[in-house]
Amino acid sequence: MSPHRFTESQPFDYAGYFAAAVQFLQKYRWIFCVNNTKFIREGTLNVLPREWIADLNYASNDEFNRIPLGYMKDDWSVSFREFLFALKQLQVQFDEHDCRHPKPRKGISVKKGYEIENLSSFIEIVRSPEDQSLVVDFGSGLGYLSELLHERFGLKVLGIESNPSLVETCIKRQNPSIPRKPVQYCHHFITEDSFDFIRSECVNRFGDNTIEASIAGLHACADLSITAIHCFLRCRWVQCLTIMPCCYHRMKEPATGTTTEEREFLNIPLSNELGAKLMAGGRNLITRSFLRLGCQQTAARWEKRTPEEHHLHGQAMFRRALIDAALQHDETVRVDKLKSTPNEATVENVLAQFTLLKYSDGERLECAWTDEHRTKLAALLEQYGRDGPRWSEYLECLQTCLQSVCENVILLDRMCYLENASKHEGFRIRRNLVRLRDDGLSPRCFIFHASKIQ
Repeated sequence: MSPHRFTESQPFDYAGYFAAAVQFLQKYRWIFCVNNTKFIREGTLNVLPREWIADLNYASNDEFNRIPLGYMKDDWSVSFREFLFALKQLQVQFDEHDCRHPKPRKGISVKKGYEIENLSSFIEIVRSPEDQSLVVDFGSGLGYLSELLHERFGLKVLGIESNPSLVETCIKRQNPSIPRKPVQYCHHFITEDSFDFIRSECVNRFGDNTIEASIAGLHACADLSITAIHCFLRCRWVQCLTIMPCCYHRMKEPATGTTTEEREFLNIPLSNELGAKLMAGGRNLITRSFLRLGCQQTAARWEKRTPEEHHLHGQAMFRRALIDAALQHDETVRVDKLKSTPNEATVENVLAQFTLLKYSDGERLECAWTDEHRTKLAALLEQYGRDGPRWSEYLECLQTCLQSVCENVILLDRMCYLENASKHEGFRIRRNLVRLRDDGLSPRCFIFHASKIQ
């Protein structure tokens, strides 16, 4: 059992966890340090330990599927068992929300309906009757969460969305006979400079100068979740924050000419605790591929793959990495659909799946494949052709093993920062990170919550 437990009422040893996680991730950085289209170009398959390959070659499909869930065998190699044991020690036990599976609603996918239902039901649990009655929905999209919060709990909601067409759709869907609507929508791109504007909109639209509000966000994508945290910290009128962060790989890089030393992204690390551990031994860990892995498929999704699905996915990964390794620096490809993927990759059937594109005067032009491309592909197929698809799926398995640790580091860094910043601002908070139980249905499986204690 993992020694790490995160609950609402108990303090968490952030520094201890970050120290262990950074050391582990640095040791196995080769698993995730490059984009998945580049693992052949960067030689990742050459680094894959041959004793691990031997262990995986003899694993049944059921055993292979359960490896990211903590399964290991006594007769596997020492180095592979060391990896899996260290991984198990870095799992964090989080509280789980009692998930509801809603009835299908027109226009909403099962996945999105599940997320909306659970975020709204969690908000119902954490709020009390005397709480603020206004919610600001960050990134309100088509307004489904905003409408459900009003429908279920009678809350007034201001949905803020950067896409004007989505705002227009939400407004058209409303009843025009209601003069002062309890759910309203605003077209605005939320930034760190938006907080006064948001409060002004709340006051003007709902007519209360003493307004207090909570922030909700179903798709708190990329840096939007950090902006929501800062709004909670800096604005006294914001009493509660309940968001589901996602799309970590879309986080922004520092602007050119900034003095941010040795940081690839603006908003990670946020906490001094993670920053210190990275400076001490993991400066090159936080890359876009690391952030992308943090929001990729979970172990629960991997568990359900059939042998045929593993075979097809391994083939697809291998063929995409093959073609990338044959390209020049100014070349890219468009992926074309095949009626069926051939069982064995050849130079010509790989080239048939992709259209070569070159940049010229700012435009991408279609070009013909050359003899040089064919020669490179032939050499790579000679080196990896028989084993490449299978080894590619092995790499995906190892990445799935690491997914939860990467996401833990990202979310715990934000929570650690929030705790320290709230103390600096002079107020106490209740906080929690809560998993949705069915992360096989929704990879966006964490609810990040904080509320100010009066």
